Amino acid sequence: MKLVRYISTKRKLAVIGSGPSAFYTILNLLKEKPNDFEIDMFEKNPSPFGLVRYGVAPDHPEVKNCINRFNDIKEFLNNGTFKYFGNTPISTKNSILNLNDLYKNYNLILFAYGSSIPNLPINFKNLNHFGIIDSFSLVNWYNNNSNFKNLNLPFEKIKNLSIIGNGNVSIDITRLLLNNNLNYLKNTDISENILNKLTKSDIKNINIIARRGILESKFSNKELRELLEMDEKFGIYFTGYNLNDFKDQLNDIKLDRINKRRISLLNKYMEKFQNLKDKSKIRKTWNLQYLKDPIGVKIKDNELLSETIFKENKLIKNVENNNWEIKSTNKLISIPNDFLILSTGYKNQPLLDFENFNIPFKNNKIENINGKIIGVKNSYCVGWISNGSNGNINDSLIDSINTSNSIINDLNNDDTNFVEKKGRIEIQDKLLKNRAKIITWNDWIKIHELEKSNGEKLGKPYEKLDFNEMIDYVN
Repeated sequence: MKLVRYISTKRKLAVIGSGPSAFYTILNLLKEKPNDFEIDMFEKNPSPFGLVRYGVAPDHPEVKNCINRFNDIKEFLNNGTFKYFGNTPISTKNSILNLNDLYKNYNLILFAYGSSIPNLPINFKNLNHFGIIDSFSLVNWYNNNSNFKNLNLPFEKIKNLSIIGNGNVSIDITRLLLNNNLNYLKNTDISENILNKLTKSDIKNINIIARRGILESKFSNKELRELLEMDEKFGIYFTGYNLNDFKDQLNDIKLDRINKRRISLLNKYMEKFQNLKDKSKIRKTWNLQYLKDPIGVKIKDNELLSETIFKENKLIKNVENNNWEIKSTNKLISIPNDFLILSTGYKNQPLLDFENFNIPFKNNKIENINGKIIGVKNSYCVGWISNGSNGNINDSLIDSINTSNSIINDLNNDDTNFVEKKGRIEIQDKLLKNRAKIITWNDWIKIHELEKSNGEKLGKPYEKLDFNEMIDYVN
């Protein structure tokens, strides 16, 4: 790795994380102030782009088009304005660099790392059984994230599967696990080893289950419609939802446009299934079940379950305020299933030395105002770490504008207090002394060119390398 032996008078900005929020923010900054920053991006994985690469479903390539925008960063490489440090975690258990290194050598710190663990339900019995997996692990597995490659999922033994949680991730999982035929997936960026595993799946039915009501559904109508429309083309039919539990509520209130469309779609396709005369068209099925609070599972053997147990909830109208409220009935019910996926959201984690710098982490996020961290000078955050694991890529774009504006406003109002810092010179020295296997942006370009070459032979956009293969290829 070539060292740049000069100290720039530009403000040194360290960015922790390389997902959409990070890239949108720094591109905003460089558009507004192209000569004022020297930006170093630190990513724990060798590859950049975070959940765009490892969180977006393989059959949704259009969502990944934002990577084309992020690649605009290459114009800032030659003049030293931007440098990428892949395979370089910050303030983790075994990392070489910590926050003290960054605060000592940079004028500004931007926290832009995302969620790293699933948000699992508490007081859930047998949570560690092999027949239960969280959606965070599953999504990273089918996107070939090397940290999850050893998951041994017995899909060939599963007939009936349940998913707890009804956001877009649950819809993605249902679509991929049910529509697992080779022709549908072979031209996506799904890796061959994952494709081979999925095509052996024998799942016949998926239950998508939620604690709350239909009006609190988290999935978008766009994702819902895509799954519903797989009936005639792929033989994947929606069998329905517990409509009777919501008739009084739906007759009582005026629905907004989104919910009106959602109810219309669900009713239309439920009736379509009920009126279907040629049942031989049905290859696989899925359903939605609401008002069920999970408490545990019954086990069949070391790999599979027999059923999931729920407390049933009920919708009741509050006569004092005329609002519909969800109440527990304490009635236990069970849903037969061989396997269970917990798709109940993701959680952020503070870095190990947050307390040393008084960085306020509360309610699953860093406390901030428009991306400016409360009570800590020259410190900012963006993306899920700033908003509590909420939102999609479009939200990241909006969030990045607020954060970059906060940085620029502070820059304009504090120009006389500039302190020259060494930036990447000291950082590179420490990494090289500790024999860190750093992945540069040019390394990443070479890696991805190999992925594209390997993918072309298989008729797909690219074939992902695992992390060790990436490091070995460029070192």
